[in-house]
Amino acid sequence: MKVLLVASEAAPYAKTGGLADVIGALPSALNKLGADARVILPYYKKIKDKKIADYIGYAYVRIASRMEYVGVFHTKHDGVDYYFIDNDRYFYRDGFYGFGDDGERFAFFDFAVLEAIKVMDFYPDIIHCNDWQTGLIPYIIKANYYSHYEYNRIKTVYSIHNIQYQGIFPMDMMQILFMPYSQSLEFDGCINFMKTAIMESNAITTVSPTYKGEVLTDAYGYKLNNILGLRYFDFYGIINGIDVEKYDPEKDKFIYKNYSVKNVITGKKENKKLLLKEFGLDSSQDVPLFGLVSRLVDQKGIDLLMPIIDDVIQYSNAKFILMGSGDKYYEDFFKNMEAKYPDRIKCYIGYSDPIAQKIYAGSDIFLMPSKFEPCGLGQLIAMRYGTLPLVRETGGLKDTVEPYNKYDQTGTGFSFTNFNAYDLKEVMFLAINTYNNEKDAWKKLMNQAMKQDYSWNNSALVYIDLFNKLLK
Repeated sequence: MKVLLVASEAAPYAKTGGLADVIGALPSALNKLGADARVILPYYKKIKDKKIADYIGYAYVRIASRMEYVGVFHTKHDGVDYYFIDNDRYFYRDGFYGFGDDGERFAFFDFAVLEAIKVMDFYPDIIHCNDWQTGLIPYIIKANYYSHYEYNRIKTVYSIHNIQYQGIFPMDMMQILFMPYSQSLEFDGCINFMKTAIMESNAITTVSPTYKGEVLTDAYGYKLNNILGLRYFDFYGIINGIDVEKYDPEKDKFIYKNYSVKNVITGKKENKKLLLKEFGLDSSQDVPLFGLVSRLVDQKGIDLLMPIIDDVIQYSNAKFILMGSGDKYYEDFFKNMEAKYPDRIKCYIGYSDPIAQKIYAGSDIFLMPSKFEPCGLGQLIAMRYGTLPLVRETGGLKDTVEPYNKYDQTGTGFSFTNFNAYDLKEVMFLAINTYNNEKDAWKKLMNQAMKQDYSWNNSALVYIDLFNKLLK
């Protein structure tokens, strides 16, 4: 089975969020199950300047009255073939997104991918498209390649990683797109890349079963819930996995001391001590340490933390190490809290893989009070390191974190249901009191969390079953 994964980012080449982690790990897991899975990405300036890929050929696609160059480059990483679409007009820029012509840039990318297949001499059975940037591909195949046998036998799968970002652009874009108009392209008087893919793909997936149910509602569907409802029987919720090689406390080269489930108590104690020291916090007393690694945006539930953190600091012994960047409003709040409580709160504005992994390994509790979370990777990574996630019951967080039950000591973390600050505060104090007063229960929870299997193998099996179903 030949599978071509198409995306706007993939680790380790281009990353702004969880999509990159998915595309960086899923192909390898598919290949281990016997597929020939490959990846194709834009050849962004950040990648091109490193000169890590070899030129293999070129093609042209029509945009408006121009014939645009499509360079095709290739490299291998961890046994997976990666291809890159080269065009300096669209991709040789400082940054991946946020440009006024993003609609045209990724429309070009979608056309270019289908022409690059000829240069690659790799005609897939399945094209797996991801998020709005690849949303035109299922329609372009039907509209422009209907007479090409190698193309019209291809099945398309479209994955929604976050329905909030749909690729919405003025209908004037039709003047530069070399394809016929269809109602599938239009929504609310605009071109909508995601709506197009939902209507034209052979199957649609999203990144957790609970999120699938949520996006079918008015509250979470961002107006596309009724469109998704039309494809209900072709819509699947498949939980994401994590790269268990990268996030392995036994082998992680970034953390202070390696450990396993067998010596998690001493291993985490040493990592916590050195993490506190690196951030300038006192480590002489054993107190609960909250970690947070997140984009600082409305979605992540930072608004719930802001009104209660004073109470948590004043009425408990907990400490906080927070990493993230995003809205200046949230960044400034964290900086002010650090200035107010310099012996209890430390912040890292920005992102660093090594420091993030030290936070996962050294913290006791990992905060994810999200307003919505399609799947979430932070809670999966935290459990891998024996750090108990504290989450709101939404999307993949609900699917993957079993809340602590003090009566039978089951669970892998802590959770709350309603999106309000009071409920978050209550469950934070529950976690703090459990850590301080129920050491045996805490040790059991850590062991249960570390034994969860959220490798990509399980998710890849579900994808393989879906691909086989489409090909039959």
